[in-house]
Amino acid sequence: MEENKILKKGFFKKVWYSIFKIEKYGEMAAEGVPRALVYTIKLSLIVALITALGAVFQTNKLVNKGKEFLETQVGEFTYKEGILNVEKEEPIIAPSSQFGQIIINTKIESDEEIDEVVNSIETSRGIVFLKDRAVVKGFTSKGFLVYKYPDILNGSGIQELNKEDVINFFSRDNLWKIYLAVVIALTLFMLLNYMLQLLWYNVVLSLFGFIVTYFSRIKIRYAAVFNMSCYAFTLSTILQAIYVLINIFFNFEIKYFQVMYVAVSAIYLIAAIFLIRAEFLKQKIEASQLVEIKKTENKENQENNEENNKEKKQEEPEKKERTKDKNKEKDDGAEPDGSQA
Repeated sequence: MEENKILKKGFFKKVWYSIFKIEKYGEMAAEGVPRALVYTIKLSLIVALITALGAVFQTNKLVNKGKEFLETQVGEFTYKEGILNVEKEEPIIAPSSQFGQIIINTKIESDEEIDEVVNSIETSRGIVFLKDRAVVKGFTSKGFLVYKYPDILNGSGIQELNKEDVINFFSRDNLWKIYLAVVIALTLFMLLNYMLQLLWYNVVLSLFGFIVTYFSRIKIRYAAVFNMSCYAFTLSTILQAIYVLINIFFNFEIKYFQVMYVAVSAIYLIAAIFLIRAEFLKQKIEASQLVEIKKTENKENQENNEENNKEKKQEEPEKKERTKDKNKEKDDGAEPDGSQA
């Protein structure tokens, strides 16, 4: 009856049990591996969706800043046949939290001037937009990377554009389509990533838990330990989702987060195993106590029976003696036939 109740519990009820009702791990593990795997997929989906939405939020901030930068700091420009031309004579230099430093200078052509501008980047990362190329610094271990504009726009079908075209492209009508595509693509990618990560961690943690059951002298099938490890990762996964959000909005980093991620799950699994062991020992003690009580009752019943039999044996000679005395009295009191003739 209790197992049927557990089977009817929804996902969020299991989340509650996994965090605050460790004693329920055994019951949830009894549901089988498929249900535990479905639970793992749902946990992965939550983190993947949060990550994708956070990335879209960051992209939206970046787009808005880019539009503001184009509208306020960049003059009119045109791009045609692989050549970018900005009408401003003075180079444009702007700081960026995402890209470090952005420099736009389309009026120089000599290699010496280009090297001088590229080397003038004061931050660890930066992008320089030149007449026919873009130079990127600090985003890879290779140092400076050079991209020709036709290579960047390859496949997009864009042959020419101007400032108004770029601003109109990032209008609201186009953005929601871009964001929807980004959310779907990132969610699927991150779902696969988190699923594989969780499954790998579950295998490692369940093997560790199975070794713990062996040394604890409690017989639990590996499949049950694996199921419990799936539920043991609940709090860690929720903390990971919160960490992803914090990292997106505040660029906050915890150095040994993955170590904590596994350690918290291991604590939950070990606690569940020892609770099962304690319950098993409790049932064993109760069973032995019942056996002792039964033995005591049987012994008392046997002693009572022996005492009753002994009393019966003692009463039988007395009864026989009383019967014999009664028969004798009858015989003495009876007159012989014809004694008064």
